Amino acid sequence: MSCHSGGDPEGNLSLASRTGWDSAGVIQPGAPNESLLYRAIRRDNEEIAMPPTGKGKQLSPRQIADIERWIRDGAFDPRQDGPATGVGPKKRNRIFEITDDDKNHWAFQPLARVPTRAGETDSEIIDRLVMQKLGSLGATPNALASPRELVRRIYLDLWGLPPSYDDVVRFANDPSDHNWGQIVDKLLDSPHYGERWGRHWLDWVRYAETNGYERDGPKPNAWRYRDYVIGALNEDKPYGRFLTEQLAGDELIELEGLSLENHFDRWRDAIAATGFYRLHVWDDEPDSSEAAEMDDLDDIMVTIGASMLSLTIGCARCHDHKYDPISQRDYYSFLAHLSDIDPYGQLKKGGGGRGTGRIERWLAPESQIQTWEQDRAARRSDLEQELAQSTDEKKQKELRESIKACNNEKPPFEAALAIHKRKQPKTIHVLFRGDWKEPRDTVSPAFPILFQKNLLSHTTTAATDRSTSEDRPRLALARWIIDSQNPLTYRSIVNRVWQQHFGQGIVASPDDFGATGTQPSHSELLDFLASRLIASGGSLKELHRIILNSDTYRRSSQMPTDPSHPDLENRLFGRQILRRVDAEVIRDSILWYTRSLTDKKDGPSVTPNISKEVLDAANPATLAAWKPSAPEDQNCRSVFLLVKRSLKLPLLEAFDFANSHSPTMKRLPTITAPQSLVLLNDLWIREQAKKLIVDTNSLETTDRTRKLWRTVFQRDPTSDESEWVNSFLRETGPTHEQDRWISIARALFNSNEALFVD
Repeated sequence: MSCHSGGDPEGNLSLASRTGWDSAGVIQPGAPNESLLYRAIRRDNEEIAMPPTGKGKQLSPRQIADIERWIRDGAFDPRQDGPATGVGPKKRNRIFEITDDDKNHWAFQPLARVPTRAGETDSEIIDRLVMQKLGSLGATPNALASPRELVRRIYLDLWGLPPSYDDVVRFANDPSDHNWGQIVDKLLDSPHYGERWGRHWLDWVRYAETNGYERDGPKPNAWRYRDYVIGALNEDKPYGRFLTEQLAGDELIELEGLSLENHFDRWRDAIAATGFYRLHVWDDEPDSSEAAEMDDLDDIMVTIGASMLSLTIGCARCHDHKYDPISQRDYYSFLAHLSDIDPYGQLKKGGGGRGTGRIERWLAPESQIQTWEQDRAARRSDLEQELAQSTDEKKQKELRESIKACNNEKPPFEAALAIHKRKQPKTIHVLFRGDWKEPRDTVSPAFPILFQKNLLSHTTTAATDRSTSEDRPRLALARWIIDSQNPLTYRSIVNRVWQQHFGQGIVASPDDFGATGTQPSHSELLDFLASRLIASGGSLKELHRIILNSDTYRRSSQMPTDPSHPDLENRLFGRQILRRVDAEVIRDSILWYTRSLTDKKDGPSVTPNISKEVLDAANPATLAAWKPSAPEDQNCRSVFLLVKRSLKLPLLEAFDFANSHSPTMKRLPTITAPQSLVLLNDLWIREQAKKLIVDTNSLETTDRTRKLWRTVFQRDPTSDESEWVNSFLRETGPTHEQDRWISIARALFNSNEALFVD
């Protein structure tokens, strides 16, 4: 640094401030490989190598990696881009325009074609691309993990349940690629796969079965959307179809001519999928129902942007996006695709609360519904006629009650939380500063101007002009999103699948591929996997297979011992990441250990018991519908438990259950004292520990210890662990031996080995 700082820097190049490196053009923010400075310290060319041979100590691989990351993240100078302006990308000009930088942003470029080699499998291509990145830093990947680590890892990843001891032994006896592939296929073919990965999707779309706010009232039949998601993943429904049914299932079945009479399953799935539009929080007593309705639409917009496109499109509601090429007009034109959705709530008139609108659809043929309604109308007419003719006061009272009951009677058909179309689409205006009381220009459904024809080097088929279908605007929106020429959609889902398998994404900001997000660590790898997903027809199971059969996935999570390791943070995936399992995995695994897990696969959600202390602290207004299910039903998988926004099961909440108010693209696991206290003292935990111990009552200490370790850890205890058990049992005191065994079981539940996956 001394050579290129001070009053007379060598070569007139000062690296002491942004002014110096900007004026010299030696750093291209966001593009290390295009930056002269980076190539110089990498010593790719001795003519520009820095420092020159013999004139100073060369930078270590770790230092080079740090500089690469700094350049990739924008090459910010904290002295100039610090608290006064904020470290981050530059704000856009006040006058909106699409710049060359916008067009060249990595996320908006078409998917790059990755060259392949003869005989190379897709999984081997993953390994090659990762190895190339590691090699560029002089780093080497970890060796493969042990058979036990691998089997535990993949079971917990794909099923959210641990393997059996026999599963581990079977693979350890023959840890071949062939046997590994069979394990992958077996797990993907099981209903447990959809139960585990369906929960990830529910995180991303902020699934809940209540409305939030003070009363937190129920969303009727919301569980059908959950079952739809689980079923769609288990049948490996093409990803494009999966998104389309959620965005426009009702319009899709109209177009395809599907009917409930002739295509019941497909028709029902398409209707239940539109429950996607009803998952948002909903205020039943807003100051302004007009403003609340716009808030609801914005909530949906934000969720579509985050979960399907990894775009922060919601930031343009009140003004042009400050960082990304999305104008306020783009926002409202995009929102206009949703203008035909009948609102969740009724228009509020006067004081008090408001009722819900048409938020359910009957899963029955229209002819049956009409017949039932005609029959009810006839019965009501007869009652009203009888009331008019009656002179008996008592009889009149009974008839009035019967008429009221008739009016409130619901059809004897199943229903799904779903959307209805408005009779007349809502007129959408650009709102000055997002205020519904200050409408400006009227807009029609259209996609962001950046994606218009000729602005990018590619466009989707659906975005060749500003107009879209007026008859089925949501279907037009879905087709634009799933178009194979729309790289955002496929990069987004590939990144999140990778994130769940590795603990971090190829892009570290899974909900933001814009200017405020991060650059991909392996852009070629991201595009290769996205291209493979498209080529497979949108098969997420095939995407899993490609990733899981790679050596990259199967590497050990052992941390480097050298503090100067060039990739200490594992941004380049030279190893796996030691990860704490999710809250649901902890609860479900404990039920699996005790053989208490029920085989519930679908249907209405289960309401668990919650301690009196927690219920007493809750708002009484939210507890009206809290009626615990039968005890024999409560040991289901956690994905089937009721998700109430204002009241969550303490065990799940303690271990960072998803925020159900907004899209949770990545859970942020914490390690806190209350987690250990819950796993030691919770009454449910104690009951499960007792069940686990009762199952071993007939065994001697050595065999009992071995069975516990094989059940929870899928291995035999070490000699030290066996001695610890014996020592604990020998301790004097009033505690009964059976209680000591229960304490041992609770300790196993609370151990790092049970809570973390290597």
